Amino acid sequence: MRDIRYLLTAWGNWSGSCIGTEYKAAWPLVTASSDIRPMLSDADGEIIDRAVGRLKHFDPLGYDIVVAYYKGKASCRAIGRELGRKHEYVSAYLSRSEAYIAGRVAEILEAA
Repeated sequence: MRDIRYLLTAWGNWSGSCIGTEYKAAWPLVTASSDIRPMLSDADGEIIDRAVGRLKHFDPLGYDIVVAYYKGKASCRAIGRELGRKHEYVSAYLSRSEAYIAGRVAEILEAA
């Protein structure tokens, strides 16, 4: 299985792009060749999304931290400042949440 942090980074990119509301360009757009953000297929993105969604029911704070870090691109220090906690606390909480998501992803993949 791929590294969970890579998968969550790709999930953050996947969930924040291509939602169907973009305008079609009338001219060809040139994209930067250095844009090598990790991305997921829709099937993989939905699996990660389900696992993150289950975290919300199990641990709402962990869900908020994961979403802020991976979708919002906020640092642990910024999240800690917002929560009134030290960044070490947020980093440890994020690690526990990542472990939960990794377990859920493994469970979903075994069931498939």
